[in-house]
Amino acid sequence: MPGVKYTEPFTERKSRMAEGAFDRIIGITDKETKRKAVEQAKAYILGNWSGIMIAMKSGDSNVRCSAEGHVSHVYADRMSSRPLGWCRTGADKMSRLRIYRQNQGNMLELVRYQKKEMKQVSGAEEIIYSATEMIRMEKANKRKLGVLADLPVYDIPYPQIKKIAALKNHIWGL
Repeated sequence: MPGVKYTEPFTERKSRMAEGAFDRIIGITDKETKRKAVEQAKAYILGNWSGIMIAMKSGDSNVRCSAEGHVSHVYADRMSSRPLGWCRTGADKMSRLRIYRQNQGNMLELVRYQKKEMKQVSGAEEIIYSATEMIRMEKANKRKLGVLADLPVYDIPYPQIKKIAALKNHIWGL
């Protein structure tokens, strides 16, 4: 993964140090398969640096992890139930949540953390549109979506979805 820039919030000096350490390890690694494994570990660790630092700074001395077999079991348990109903992104997010829960992560704390406002990256400032620009964008969206643009979007509560699914399953089972 040479040349990959990581945008995680740690200093440039630490980034260069970590990247240099991984590059030295890659430099002394003989086998191509081992080199690829080190590159994958490098990408994983540097890509998840902020999460690692949050876990370390939280003061919880009991940092937990799942062994590979345990992760596979938890992952397979969910994916074997209606496996064709998952897109790649949804499957990835669901598996991460299940693993987090299995590691006795606090789901309520996770939701609270996600709701906290994170610092914006430079260049991602809020864009303020004028009324004419908004109307122009709305018309372009309506042209693109056609008839679908005027359809109302409903938010059905989960318990009601469960009831509907149970009724449909019962009807199809007849």
